[in-house]
Amino acid sequence: MQIVIAHSHLNPGGVTRIIESQIESLPNETTKVLAGSCSNPEQITSRGAEIQIIEELNYLKNRRYGDKEAMKMLHRVHKKIRGQLPVDAILHFHNLNLGKNPIVTYAVYLLAKEGVKVFNHSHDFAEDRPANYQFIKEILSDIFLQRIGEVLYPQLPNYQFGVLNSYDFERLQKYGVQKERIELLPNPVTFNISKNILDKAGAKTQICSELNLDKNKLLVTYPVRVIRRKNIGELILLSVLYSEKVNFVVTQPPKNPVEIDGYQKWTNFCKQEKIPIIFEAGNKVNFEKLLTASDFCITTSYQEGFGMVYLEPWLLNTPVVGREIEYISRDFRNDGFIFPALYKQLNTPESDIDFKDLDINIQMKIIAGLKNLQTEKEKIFEQNEVLKSLFQKVKSETIEKNKKIIRNKYSIEGYGIKLQNRYKKLVGQS
Repeated sequence: MQIVIAHSHLNPGGVTRIIESQIESLPNETTKVLAGSCSNPEQITSRGAEIQIIEELNYLKNRRYGDKEAMKMLHRVHKKIRGQLPVDAILHFHNLNLGKNPIVTYAVYLLAKEGVKVFNHSHDFAEDRPANYQFIKEILSDIFLQRIGEVLYPQLPNYQFGVLNSYDFERLQKYGVQKERIELLPNPVTFNISKNILDKAGAKTQICSELNLDKNKLLVTYPVRVIRRKNIGELILLSVLYSEKVNFVVTQPPKNPVEIDGYQKWTNFCKQEKIPIIFEAGNKVNFEKLLTASDFCITTSYQEGFGMVYLEPWLLNTPVVGREIEYISRDFRNDGFIFPALYKQLNTPESDIDFKDLDINIQMKIIAGLKNLQTEKEKIFEQNEVLKSLFQKVKSETIEKNKKIIRNKYSIEGYGIKLQNRYKKLVGQS
């Protein structure tokens, strides 16, 4: 059997890292990768896989399409994918149901109807993103006259699913997928730790020097590419609340052009208000050294597919605190994971709405108003008890326990075994 892994693009980030891990976890399988674009093909070929670029797999511009235009695109992408599939292939497609390219989604559905074995690896869902779901409707329902549910969740034994968490496992069953056709497949959590990285104190001294930060303050890093759902305004609020004790660092800017404007509004706001967050630190210093140097990693995100940020930093002895996403963290807690300080919402005196749900202009107004008002800051700490202990020192026993769970439950070896067992089910070997 040959494994053909496909995704819209191979930009740096979560899905690309998972594809790399999948190739490494399947050393005895012949693997090929299809992508709409790839800035660094060596990241795939160096792991022993072939790569083919099919530009039509990339994100489709969200606009109105004519019937003939859409049909022509469908025939083209169907033919190109089909041409890359040997008779015994399993087509392992990532994020097919996100709604970024409904024509590709429909083409893969048609291939499955023709007998191609499909493994739909679902990281995110269009049902959570109204604009994406509307785009799917315009293409599948209005042009191709198809039922959306049938194309996204076909009742075919040769069309199976992988999900990252128990919440999505349950969700797929509600969408009509039998649980026998779903694999719960949490991402592998690995970090190739360099031998020449200094201890935490030494790394912190270097990083603070490189970024011109006071090393006597706590160093707190948000290891993220800043997009809307990462909730950067909340991190900026926290930086004002802890301005005397903590240096806050964010690692990467957005790549998606749609996200650039919001990002620039926040960075300009911080300059205007003289809020000393370090943005784009991942482009200024060594990432591994930065995470090692950090006293804490933090997350303020309100939506994730898996939640790698909750786990990965612990491998570098860096605890994780911040906003809790319950449908994500419940799986980790069930494995025995200990999170020392996560909050479920953040209240402010000016509003009875969770801070993450406020309009960006209201968020900015609240933050600007807080800067020099110690009494208002104290009110927020009173309203959010967990903030008082957010950066409390974490016991070394807790760190070691969490690291052990990651190594035992989220190893790349165990991940490969799960994948191979699912592939065997798809080809009828188990």
